[in-house]
Amino acid sequence: MSDIQEVVDEVSTLLGVPVTLEDRQLRLLAFAAQPEAADPVRTETILGRGASAVTREWFESFGIATATTSVRIPGDPQRGTGPRVCLPLRAQGRVQGYLWAIEGAGTALGAPELERALELGSVAAELLARQAATRRHRAGLLHELLAATRATERTAARALAEQLGVQPETGAAVMVLTATVTLSAADVQGLGGLPHRVAVAGESGAITALVPVQAGREEEDVRRVVDIATRAAQRHASQEGLVVGVGAVHPLAQAAASHRQAQAAAQAARLTGMGVVHEGSGTSVARWDDLGVYRLLGRPDADLVLDAARTPAVSALLQACDPELIRTARTYLDLAGSVARTATSLGLHRQSVYARLARIEQITGRDLSDGRDRLELHLGLALAAPAPASRPVTSAGR
Repeated sequence: MSDIQEVVDEVSTLLGVPVTLEDRQLRLLAFAAQPEAADPVRTETILGRGASAVTREWFESFGIATATTSVRIPGDPQRGTGPRVCLPLRAQGRVQGYLWAIEGAGTALGAPELERALELGSVAAELLARQAATRRHRAGLLHELLAATRATERTAARALAEQLGVQPETGAAVMVLTATVTLSAADVQGLGGLPHRVAVAGESGAITALVPVQAGREEEDVRRVVDIATRAAQRHASQEGLVVGVGAVHPLAQAAASHRQAQAAAQAARLTGMGVVHEGSGTSVARWDDLGVYRLLGRPDADLVLDAARTPAVSALLQACDPELIRTARTYLDLAGSVARTATSLGLHRQSVYARLARIEQITGRDLSDGRDRLELHLGLALAAPAPASRPVTSAGR
């Protein structure tokens, strides 16, 4: 057998019960169904691609992490768990994952069947160990490429391209996923995770992924992978606290440039709330190519940029604490100084707009007929007080 799904299917057939395969953190890797109804915890694991923290703590209390043979776990109606058997999958001196067999009501799996299941599980353990080694190697190659100099970037690109099965000249975009909790590369890998050709690495509690793209399909390829990564990461982090930054497409050897852009886009999105909202969630996805002037907030000295943008005139308007005036100023400046379009957008009479504009000039000491004054207020409001809502879209792209 060369595939973990084959192992899971064979174990399920052997035991005649539903079986799941999970990694060390109880994240779902594969499953095989049987006609019997699954208990709530198994349903949670399959639908959520992993067990909850409470469920994980309960199972680990039975010593599964150090066990060398099958561990029988009794049912607990209060937890919604039926009786099950855990088969620790050990290889290379450590647990690589777990096979879980759900016992039917009034039945118990026999020792001979469980022993044979453990033998089959050893195949899965070796496959998981090799898979983990491959991922670590790829992550190392990705880190080397992102840290490469002009003298070494081509060599680093060739090494990673060979691992990913792509040409060294292939274009690629880098995305960075950050959250209010620590993320790991495994959160976006495995069942329902990123494709095999995407290189993934953990980085200071965030996730970095390099996405090779096909010529002429760059937008589609990046959008699809961002969507997969976002949905996978949402299973481990609060949707509202998850921010995804996406760099521009560059030749593979220049992936470090895309990485810097992705980091900057994520920082700008976190500072301002800008970016598009991923479908069905509060996750913000910010693309470097779409940031416009907000790229300034992706700089290491973003605080200085914000201080510079918050001029005395901008501060005076913000400190007036009149949301309608700020909204009017923002709309007027966004619409190129058109009173007619501003009135339509805000549902006001033109005279009301003129009155508000006069009040804005009085507060700021700026002349809205002067292009330089308009630029100061427009840039200041955009950077120092961005619009409160991001633009919703139906996918994680343009």
